[in-house]
Amino acid sequence: MKDFLASAFNGLVAYASKLSTSRLAWGGLALAAVTLLSVNLIASQTLGAWKADLTEDKLYTIAPGSVAVLQSMDEPVKVRLYFSKKLGERGSSITRYFDRVRTLLDEFGRISGGKLQLEVLDPEPFSDAEERAVAAGLIGKRINAEGELGYFGLAATNSTDDQEVIGFLSPDRESFVEYDITKLIHTLSNPKKRRVGIMTSLPLEGGQSPMGNQPTPPWLIMGQIREFFDVENIEQTVKEIPSRIDVLLVAQPTQLTPQAAYAVDQYALKGGKLLVLIDPVAEAAQLELLQKQGKGRAELAKLLKTWGVEFDPNKVAADIKHARRVQFGRSEQGMVTEYVAWLGLDQSNIDQNDVLSSGIKVLNLASAGVLTPVAGAKTKVTPIVSTSPDGMEIASSKVGMAADPVGLIRAYKPGGKPLTLAARISGDAATSFPDGVPEPGDENADAKKEVENKPDGTAAAKPEEKPAETKPAVAKKPGPGHVASGHVNAIVIADTDLLADQFWVENRQMLGQELVVPSAHNAAFIVSALENLTGSDALIALRGRGVRERTFTLVEDLRRDAERKFREKEEALTAKLKSVEQELEKLQSPAARGTMIVSEKENAAIESFKTQMLETRRELRQVKLELGRNIKTLDGLLQFANIALVPLLIIAGGVGWSFWRTRRKSASKS
Repeated sequence: MKDFLASAFNGLVAYASKLSTSRLAWGGLALAAVTLLSVNLIASQTLGAWKADLTEDKLYTIAPGSVAVLQSMDEPVKVRLYFSKKLGERGSSITRYFDRVRTLLDEFGRISGGKLQLEVLDPEPFSDAEERAVAAGLIGKRINAEGELGYFGLAATNSTDDQEVIGFLSPDRESFVEYDITKLIHTLSNPKKRRVGIMTSLPLEGGQSPMGNQPTPPWLIMGQIREFFDVENIEQTVKEIPSRIDVLLVAQPTQLTPQAAYAVDQYALKGGKLLVLIDPVAEAAQLELLQKQGKGRAELAKLLKTWGVEFDPNKVAADIKHARRVQFGRSEQGMVTEYVAWLGLDQSNIDQNDVLSSGIKVLNLASAGVLTPVAGAKTKVTPIVSTSPDGMEIASSKVGMAADPVGLIRAYKPGGKPLTLAARISGDAATSFPDGVPEPGDENADAKKEVENKPDGTAAAKPEEKPAETKPAVAKKPGPGHVASGHVNAIVIADTDLLADQFWVENRQMLGQELVVPSAHNAAFIVSALENLTGSDALIALRGRGVRERTFTLVEDLRRDAERKFREKEEALTAKLKSVEQELEKLQSPAARGTMIVSEKENAAIESFKTQMLETRRELRQVKLELGRNIKTLDGLLQFANIALVPLLIIAGGVGWSFWRTRRKSASKS
């Protein structure tokens, strides 16, 4: 066989050597075409499931959380995908989006082992498919002058006829389509939810506005939590945490009684899981918390200290590297600058070894506190979220309603080490109440003894105030069921503002419909923390990917440097301009009223002040121009790089290669 192949090959070579150059060229092209076709056929059969996702956020790669949800399906789920072809005719982008959704669902069906069943329908006007789409609750969009409606949504059912619907798959949420669909499937395949108990003074469920007694809506974070968990509100006077609670969320409980703190302590030591949010300045609910003052935060801080973490209500974490841009002052005179107490954190601030980091790219916090491990504690404290090494501690009295962002920048001094903003606590700990349940005492008087910020962080107790002496709470011996120590498992976050709508969502209008689009992963972080604490990792990566709000770090650094360089000069010029205008007004006012005759000296002074005013205004305009000059220069460089640099490099490479080849041929001939 070997000799036969060698003989055949030699014969083919001998035959080819007799052919003309043109025939060899055409034969080579034909052979290349056959080879390419063969490779494509083989690849399509053997490598059909292979793919490469080169997007930054891996938008086309199935998340591990989605895979876990699909592989753990206990019953089949039938998905009907409705898409009107006439709707796709309005633009190629929505057709491309439909193709992506269909491909995603096909891949979901493969991963689930066939338990996810897909049916694609075209709901043409007046068809049975349209009637089914309307009955399912899909939202139709007008597509022509005749009033015909187009549909692009899906409805899914399980074996017990439970139904979940996505009324319209808006292109504006394309980056979150895997999250939305996986969440729907998870809801149908896991109808029994874990139970979360919530103990808080924050208006998470809505309430009454302190300013006008108008009703306020629930915070959107509650909708996110309810999609995955059953929620039960726990009073801050509770004597025992119910055993049916799988995880307890405690957020700024300003009215937590010592007896309820004991209940939380015992719940944790007996194996209960906790997500704790404690804030030196709860900016999103300052006015509401003024009506709910108490010593609850101090009781919670006492528990945390026993578990190995110390929280100081008088300290706020600042980070100039991750400061968010804010506008403060009156709208017509407002100044936009960096606010070092409001942080826009990225992956560099999150421990990538912690499961909660999966998919978290942006976290927005406001006036967050600092967590410090207690020396000698037996528990293990692992930071999850931290500032950059440039972090700095500032007094909580300098933030909130009376904050001066420019003054904070001017006085900023990097601390040289990261500050912990969120941490995981695990390990054995002793009870904070070794004598058992404390007897009720004069809690209002005890609250006056706290020399710390109010729950809203806007004011501190006056040192000269001396509250009347009260009889301290009397403890009794531990009762039945009391445990003196146990294993604590908790996640602590030194901020509550990350729960508020204004820090993680944006409202947008799309096709006449108002959409809520996440601008940060705050909700995903909270939901993941709750899911992780329940003991299951199935939903850890089940979150939206591809948050739209992205910053150019180089641009932000240039802007920050420019502002720090020129802002002080701008303020000095503004103050000078104001002073000149006041002096000018003093000289002009008597003359304008005709009460005095202006002398030549005074007239010269008036003209001098006018000249100074014009010159100061000119300098002020120049400073403001300087603020944006470096950014505009960088913008021009980026446009040049994106539009012209790559083609120029290709042309230069081609010319260089041709020149090198020509010289090589000349050298070989010589």
